[in-house]
Amino acid sequence: MTAKVLLILLSLSGYIAEGQDTTDLNPTQKGTLTCWTEVRSEPRPLRIYYLRADLTCRNLEVFTLTGEDPDGQGPAESSLTLPKDLFEKYKPLAAINANAFAGMPGNENDLRGWYKGRPVDMQGMVVSDGKVISPVQAGRTAFWVDGREHPHIGDPAAGDSVVQAVSDWGSTLVENNKIIPDSTFKTLHPRSALGFDDTGKWILFVVVDGRQPGFSEGISLHELATLFHSHGCTQALNLDGGGSSILLIQKPGNGIQTVNKPSGIMHRPIPVMVGVRKLSEKK
Repeated sequence: MTAKVLLILLSLSGYIAEGQDTTDLNPTQKGTLTCWTEVRSEPRPLRIYYLRADLTCRNLEVFTLTGEDPDGQGPAESSLTLPKDLFEKYKPLAAINANAFAGMPGNENDLRGWYKGRPVDMQGMVVSDGKVISPVQAGRTAFWVDGREHPHIGDPAAGDSVVQAVSDWGSTLVENNKIIPDSTFKTLHPRSALGFDDTGKWILFVVVDGRQPGFSEGISLHELATLFHSHGCTQALNLDGGGSSILLIQKPGNGIQTVNKPSGIMHRPIPVMVGVRKLSEKK
């Protein structure tokens, strides 16, 4: 089979946009963790960045990367951390930003916004390697992975084994193969999101750049949901976006790379990421 024919077949399967090169991030198991970029001119300039992981690959797993807890048993759950610092600490192959956060009441520095080391309360559930960092929160929907490494969206039931978890910001995108945000959701922003199909054998992470006229102007929640649905996702969840949207990869032989172009140009400190690592690097 020629490379051109293979590329077209992958495009038709929703695996890759035709004409886009892929980066293989797990070369010992080729095709199990790939990253690619799609450039669109319609309905506006867009840069869409994809990361697809094969969850049946025995040397890969999805996991949660969190900032340090600054006060132990105190009210803060994490501290804002530069994405590259999280990457260097946890050594994933790839990761995107996840939960939004709220400031701590009474903190005099709260008005300073996004600064490294800021104590924060993460919005929604966060679990890392079985440890609950932030509990289930009303109004937030969780993405979680069970002990069999199967992905789920929704609050876990009592007795469920939750090994990894992060939570949404604003919307479930696709639920039971149905697009949830309707066409009235037109506001354009940079976005980060994830999705998978009913088999749970693969997961797709997406980051879309925005707020950059002529380069990438952002995407609505309805458009984002339609994008995931077109790639075969029957379940998809919107994560925190805006200036926090970022995709980092460990490119073989080239170190840590920022794949997208964050809207604030500089990396924004964040409290948590979700990514993919090799099992041999599990803490």
